Amino acid sequence: MEKDNKTNEFPNQLWELVSTCPVENQQENVSIAFLLQIVNDIKKLQRTHEGLQQAYAQLERQLEERTQELIKTNEALQAEIAQRQRVEAELMLYKQALESSSDAIGIADAGGNHIYQNSAFSKLYECETVQDFMKFGGFCAIFTNLAVAKEIWQVTISGKPWIGEVEQQSATGRIMQTFLRSYSLKDSTGKNVGFVGAITDITERKLAQVQLQEKEQFLRTVYEGSEHLIFVVDVLEDSDFRFADWNLATERVVGLSATEVIGKTPEDILGVVDGAAVRQRYTTCLKAGKAITYEECVNFKGEEIWSLTTINPLKDSKGRIYRLVGTTVHITERIRAETQLKQQAQDLEKALNELQQTQMQLVQSEKMSGLGQLVAGVAHEINNPVNFIYGNLTHANDYIQHLVEFIRLYQQLHPHPISEIEELAAEIDLEFLIEDLPKLLNSMKIGAQRIREIVLSLRNFSRMDEADMKEVNIHEGIDSTLMILEHRIKATPNRPAIQIVKEYSNLPLVECYAGQLNQVFMNILANAIDALEEAMGNSEWGIGSGEMGRQGSLGREGGKISSPSSHTSHTSYLPNALCLIPTIRIHTELTKEKQVVIRIADNGLGIPKEVKQRLFDPFFSTKPIGKGTGMGLSISYQIISQKHGGSLGCISQPGNGAEFVVTIPLSQK
Repeated sequence: MEKDNKTNEFPNQLWELVSTCPVENQQENVSIAFLLQIVNDIKKLQRTHEGLQQAYAQLERQLEERTQELIKTNEALQAEIAQRQRVEAELMLYKQALESSSDAIGIADAGGNHIYQNSAFSKLYECETVQDFMKFGGFCAIFTNLAVAKEIWQVTISGKPWIGEVEQQSATGRIMQTFLRSYSLKDSTGKNVGFVGAITDITERKLAQVQLQEKEQFLRTVYEGSEHLIFVVDVLEDSDFRFADWNLATERVVGLSATEVIGKTPEDILGVVDGAAVRQRYTTCLKAGKAITYEECVNFKGEEIWSLTTINPLKDSKGRIYRLVGTTVHITERIRAETQLKQQAQDLEKALNELQQTQMQLVQSEKMSGLGQLVAGVAHEINNPVNFIYGNLTHANDYIQHLVEFIRLYQQLHPHPISEIEELAAEIDLEFLIEDLPKLLNSMKIGAQRIREIVLSLRNFSRMDEADMKEVNIHEGIDSTLMILEHRIKATPNRPAIQIVKEYSNLPLVECYAGQLNQVFMNILANAIDALEEAMGNSEWGIGSGEMGRQGSLGREGGKISSPSSHTSHTSYLPNALCLIPTIRIHTELTKEKQVVIRIADNGLGIPKEVKQRLFDPFFSTKPIGKGTGMGLSISYQIISQKHGGSLGCISQPGNGAEFVVTIPLSQK
């Protein structure tokens, strides 16, 4: 535009220049005229140019307006294209939805002509294409009842939906139960433009419903006809319980109909106490999440009713227990019979135990009586000749002394006897005989005295003349028992001798049944010897040295062990289980309460806990068959507890030996 302005200014300037110049000559006039002509042409050109510029500006305005119109048109076209694309996408989605639907979907036009079917439709009616379906007969052919087909058509063309179950058939004649939804399609003016049908094959569901109904009918028959009590309890959201139903058998027992218990709590039906107990069982089943079975006794109309109840929890799809179903077997008569049988069994067991104990006591008493008679008889028979021998040994000793004196006197008077006497004296070794004969007589006297002591011990042990309770020296009874067991205490080729350690206190005479008490000592000491023999034959028995004493974690305290089973000042005298020498320690003492305590302990392997619990049971024995009857300790326990009003206990730990503690009153009141 700047250039154009300068061009326009040039003719004007030229004109002004020509106008101001004087005309000097003709030639110059011609040139000026020509120049003026050019200026005129330029002016025309200028006017033409200005006209063109105006036309160009108008054309630019029109072009701009047209461009804006084209832009708007293009935008509208783009919007329409986008809308069509969205519609097509939606139609594609609808088509995919129809194709992916498990329901059979078919569409017809306003004239009822079938125009679309999805894959489920093709599968259901066994027609691959729309044309196949039309060849099959179309809408009317799929219904087994034409009246129903006519009804569906009339309702649908009237603009109303038809929804319901109907029997249909496929192209091959397969009969099926279906759930049909038929709708009319309308345009924006409300005019019918087509029809759509959605069909669900419910053949299997209907069959399942029939089977379920049959099963429900069967269960209902069982439920109502069962002789067992069956009840249903609803579990509320707050875990409260409400009865929902129960069968006729329950009605007969409880006396309430099913309608009367609906919505009632256990406390409403059974009372506060029994209801709370029943509620607790329901809560237990709820927490366990599985069936529970229990026996219970509830009161109905003042009568105790025993039952065996099983509760099964029912869960919903979320896993919540919403109902409890209980089955109860009426077992009142059985419980009564069981109670009666149990009582009878207890009575029989008690009678049997008493009979066994009586028999055991009789057998043992008879054995001890026989043993006592035998011992007394043997002691009596031995005592006479022993006394005869012992008494004559004094005279024999005197006679021998006289003979020795005679020989010495003869030797003094006749220092050189005849050859025959010298030969005889040398042959019999007269000097040795004179020296050894007094020693021989002394050993015979000692042996006879030993026999007399054994006889006395036998008589003390048997106590045949002391069947009643008398005051006796307990230590004599223990010593007599040890004398009887002397042959088992001595050393054998397989083991060393058992060491007996006596810790006797200064006891007064004790009022007791001496013979029976000796029997207790015999049983305990014999068991201790058995335990030591078993321990020495066991590779686990400890090897050590020294005297019996406290060992292990208990520590040594002058040969005494505190009882591991008591927190009192009771003291045990167990031997050291690691001692090399098999040892039995016997300790006696008199307590401040005037109780005589006898402790007999060994350093064997000890007694296991499970065995110690049954030590005093009748006929219980850990010994091999033929070696033990299991009656010794049981009888000992009865003798101490029943006959003497005392106690018999055992203190033992595996590996630490065993100690039996006998406690009896000093005097019987």
